[in-house]
Amino acid sequence: MLNESENIQPAQMAAKFINLTARHIFLTGKAGTGKTTFLRNLISLTHKKAVIVAPTGIAAINASGVTIHSLFQLPFGMYLPRNPTAELDTANQHYNTPKSIIRHLNMNATKRRILLDLELLIIDEVSMLRADLLDAIDMILRYIRKNNTSSFGGVQVLFIGDLHQLPPVVKQDEWSLLNSYYKSIYFFDALALVQEPPVYIELEKIYRQEDEVFINLLNNLRNNEVTPQDVALLQQYYRANFKPNLSDNYITLTTHNQKADALNKSSLTALQGKSYFFRATIDKEFPESAYPAEKSLELKVGAQVMFMKNDPTGEQRFFNGKIAEVVSLNDEIIKVKADGSVQTIVIEKYVWKNIRYHTNKVSNEIEEQVIGTFTQFPLKLAWAITVHKSQGLTFDKAIVDLGDAFAPGQIYVALSRLRTLEGLILTSQLSGRAIRQDPNVSYFAKTKEQQENLDQQIKKESDAFLKNYLLQSFDFRTLDNYVFEHVFSYTKDEKRSTKQKHLPWASMLQQELIALKANADKFLKQIERLSQVNTTENLAMRLERTTAAENYFNPQLEKLSDSIFELIEVVKTEKQTKEYLVELVEMEAMFYEQFKKMRKAKAMLAANLNGEELTKENMAGLYNEAKRVEKIQKAYRMPNNEELSPKTKAAKKEKEPKIPKEDTKEITLGLLKEGKTPEQIAKERKMTLGTIEGHMAYFIAKQELNPKLFMAEKKLTAMLAAINQLKSIKLNDLRDHLGKGYSYSEIKIGVAAYLAEGN
Repeated sequence: MLNESENIQPAQMAAKFINLTARHIFLTGKAGTGKTTFLRNLISLTHKKAVIVAPTGIAAINASGVTIHSLFQLPFGMYLPRNPTAELDTANQHYNTPKSIIRHLNMNATKRRILLDLELLIIDEVSMLRADLLDAIDMILRYIRKNNTSSFGGVQVLFIGDLHQLPPVVKQDEWSLLNSYYKSIYFFDALALVQEPPVYIELEKIYRQEDEVFINLLNNLRNNEVTPQDVALLQQYYRANFKPNLSDNYITLTTHNQKADALNKSSLTALQGKSYFFRATIDKEFPESAYPAEKSLELKVGAQVMFMKNDPTGEQRFFNGKIAEVVSLNDEIIKVKADGSVQTIVIEKYVWKNIRYHTNKVSNEIEEQVIGTFTQFPLKLAWAITVHKSQGLTFDKAIVDLGDAFAPGQIYVALSRLRTLEGLILTSQLSGRAIRQDPNVSYFAKTKEQQENLDQQIKKESDAFLKNYLLQSFDFRTLDNYVFEHVFSYTKDEKRSTKQKHLPWASMLQQELIALKANADKFLKQIERLSQVNTTENLAMRLERTTAAENYFNPQLEKLSDSIFELIEVVKTEKQTKEYLVELVEMEAMFYEQFKKMRKAKAMLAANLNGEELTKENMAGLYNEAKRVEKIQKAYRMPNNEELSPKTKAAKKEKEPKIPKEDTKEITLGLLKEGKTPEQIAKERKMTLGTIEGHMAYFIAKQELNPKLFMAEKKLTAMLAAINQLKSIKLNDLRDHLGKGYSYSEIKIGVAAYLAEGN
């Protein structure tokens, strides 16, 4: 079994919480403690399916991820977790609610698949994340994953950032509405975290500063504990109207873009010599809002510039934020000399990647797909930069001009960019607001001291995670639910769809899965019993039983998977079946995912028993993907040599008007909740009664309507008993068994109720 962690570093502890538990984690640390390095290492090591998101386009590019709004298809603007009450003044206020977002949600199959498979969501630069946006993420994940009982639909969330840096942006009129729901605008006050707060882990080693006096000053600024001695110390570096020589290599940190741009432009104009312009090469998709560098970079010999990336050669000639001087230029080549160095460096262009996540067709793993690039010299004019854009950078010398600081804590952000106090020049007196941190942040930071010992937490949480993952791996309810909905879909357009002729095949697949699920349910009871005690002997017994179960279930899952592949080849010979083919491919992926979970559960048990951790590298050898490649390639190859696209269904939607129509089922739901009968709704909406009853069944299956509102409890009980006895949900079978006293409409409701119970 895994040994209890003793004296391990915070970064290692955070990695253990991610790999061994399902707890949400807040990973923070003073500027320069290595949060970015941790993130890069984590992605290469974790066995979990993970994606990285950030609040802004530039932050997403720098984190090698995507924006929150693009991944979750969220509209911009305020999010209210519930409809506002009558007392709130919402006049002239634009806001989104769960209902409005879901109504306009137009998510393609690829994105849905990613959110369904997701195990770890990493949110970088969390200091900028608003509480209402986090609750919108929580709502979307619960909705897509059909899991309303766990925060974020059961996805683990890793929050990375330093809350002592710049806060989220919220306008006063927005806060006048949001403060009815939230204690503060910071992410940690989101409603999604009330019941499941994150573990607070802080990286403590400072890599940027080494001077104890400077480190203590920064700590006091972070903790709202600035002393008169700290103020006096800062006062020593105050020099009004300081004007450096161009050769001094100072950078000015200021509060607004206009100030920084004006200073850079005037300084460049003051230089003698010819201007050279270097234009970025933008390939395919790369939104302007996410440009990580200047689209057109103007330079002259003598210009002060700043590196925007670390040295890609590994020779550490420069780093992100290092100041340099341009010493030679022509139309193709830029040569610079870094501050404090005599070495001339020939700068090479850097390629920034804009990525999109997709699911690998063979492995079902979430992967990055490069959809666009931005190629430019990684330099920018550096006589001045805003405090906001300085986050993550390191300077040797800086002039700090915060006379009109507009956000709490800006002096901390600015000072923490410096290596030493000796490189500091203050050109304005510091206001109390610039020095003071937001009290909400200070209050949240105290939760670190109040939480249970991390060693004890990880032991308890890892045991629970292992048990739950094992149970989930042999729980066929999600797969059974998916197949039920697939079989139910054959009842649509009965006379027109070529899909109809394959209903007997779909029913047979369902019957075999129901039988398999019955045996899996028995095994789940064994696991529950064996998980009551956590001893080495008990863990070994669980591994033995799991190995035997995996050897029994997985060959049968492979057999069902093969039957789907066989049908795909038959359907390819028929006309107008592309959407049906996409459905079959997606369903096969669900079977393969269940197969993978069982195999991974066995590997997790073995690793735990041996005192090891499962890594991404270990995962590679668990599945025989070489055998699967041929099947997948064949399934996606159409008779005309085109490739079947999972986006087939979404393609039609993209041609629809930009203003989405309200979901017709949602309209029916609203009318039912108003108390109208199905017959009244059918007449009012000029639809068949069968269509309205189909809407009812849909919402009953989703547990949004109570079936007892539409039929007698005695009849419902009899129907559920019949389904369990027959092990079938075919309408004709049930009608024959129950007799003519039960209408097809009632049987549909009974089947939907059966599904709602998670059978």
